Amino acid sequence: MPTLHTLLDRIFKKRLSFSIFVRIWLTFALITLLSSSLALYYVQKTVRPSAKRVVEDSLVDTSVLLSHIVADDVADLSKDELNQSLNTKLSHAFTDPSELAGTPIWYDQKSTSTYHIYITNSTGVVIYDSRGASVGADFSRWNDVYLTLRGKYGARSTDIGGHSVMYVASPIVSDGQIIGVVSVGKPTQTLIPYINKSTDEIIKIILTIMAITLATATLMAWWLRRSIDSVNRYTKGLASTAPPHFYLGRELNELMASIHAMKDTIENKAYVSEYVHTLTHELKSPLTAIRASSEILTDELSLTEREQFTGIILSQTDKLTALVDKLLTLAKIEQPTFKLTMSDVDLDALIQTCLNQQSATLKQLGRTVQFTKSGIHIRTDEFWLTQAVQNVIDNAIYYGKSTIVIHISQTETDTFIHIKNDSDTLDDFIIKRAFERYFSMGNSHRQKSTGLGLTLVKQVIELHGGAVSFGQDKGNDVVVVMSVPR
Repeated sequence: MPTLHTLLDRIFKKRLSFSIFVRIWLTFALITLLSSSLALYYVQKTVRPSAKRVVEDSLVDTSVLLSHIVADDVADLSKDELNQSLNTKLSHAFTDPSELAGTPIWYDQKSTSTYHIYITNSTGVVIYDSRGASVGADFSRWNDVYLTLRGKYGARSTDIGGHSVMYVASPIVSDGQIIGVVSVGKPTQTLIPYINKSTDEIIKIILTIMAITLATATLMAWWLRRSIDSVNRYTKGLASTAPPHFYLGRELNELMASIHAMKDTIENKAYVSEYVHTLTHELKSPLTAIRASSEILTDELSLTEREQFTGIILSQTDKLTALVDKLLTLAKIEQPTFKLTMSDVDLDALIQTCLNQQSATLKQLGRTVQFTKSGIHIRTDEFWLTQAVQNVIDNAIYYGKSTIVIHISQTETDTFIHIKNDSDTLDDFIIKRAFERYFSMGNSHRQKSTGLGLTLVKQVIELHGGAVSFGQDKGNDVVVVMSVPR
């Protein structure tokens, strides 16, 4: 039976192995939900008290205003006269809405005042009540009346019929003496529609902000995941892909620069290691032949035998020289930091230069060349394209029989160099491995080549953004086609 620790370990290692997209989105979502919940909590906590403070402020102003208005009436009129006077003045303000035919006086269909006003004399006895229910009652014990009669701020909140009513009082002053108190009250339940309306608006705003934040988080998480995927793809194919660039992502670009520098370092080390091994392998055979021939030359030999072994040493030395030269050339072009030097080049002149360099060999081996000039110019690296064309022409000379045909053509996007020579039928495996490093086949004219010529051709043409093919047509002619962008 697995233990609890093992089960938790499995859950957290497998089931909660989220992608970075999910992790970033969940982080933003959690922060957004926490902050929004906190905002809603404080809204609920502060809106109602704030509304009550606003109402209390309006009650203070109203009570102060009324205390000045009724001061003369309270001082000069009897209780009955005061009630009659105030009822006449305020009756319409406190009439039941159902009894009014007038238009609403407030946007919320309000057509009457919800204020409750009462006036007490200097002993706290009610001498006027807007509702007419408490006249003659002793309110001296209520805080609003009690405190105001003593020159303090008087206010109270009382539960009436299951609803809280706020009262604020102001003193009625005559000849410098407090002769009574006017108290103004308002039910807090009248605030509920406005509080709810404000709360709903705030909740809508918070929900909108949440939606925008989560959408932004989704977009940001997607962008970051896509950027990381680009880094991942680049690291998987370091040798064949260019490092991506991230707009508004300075740290990611710095990371890519570091990875690219690391790639160059690793490739250079691997490149040197590979060349050390291949060079050792390729040098072993000619060095062995040179050593054996040298040891034999120390013996007593006839002149013919000495010439024979001396010829072996010279031929193997030439092979070593050719091999080293080819490797150095190939090593230069295969460096990760290598760049072509582009210029406008006359292809006819370039090919003619290659033919001129081999004119003596062509004459010696009895080869004829058919070359039709095209007048085509392209933008290319003249030195390296010359090296590529020269290698193909060399192969055509030494592996062909009699005729070499060179033809240049051009399309809207590419330039094609066709070099063809007559040959015996080649096996399929030779055609497939033609561009393979160190692969070569001997001919009747000289020893086996270094096997690096077509490898160099392929590298040069691909650096130009082109392609090269090797094949044989129905007439057994070997055809090499090099294509480079115009």
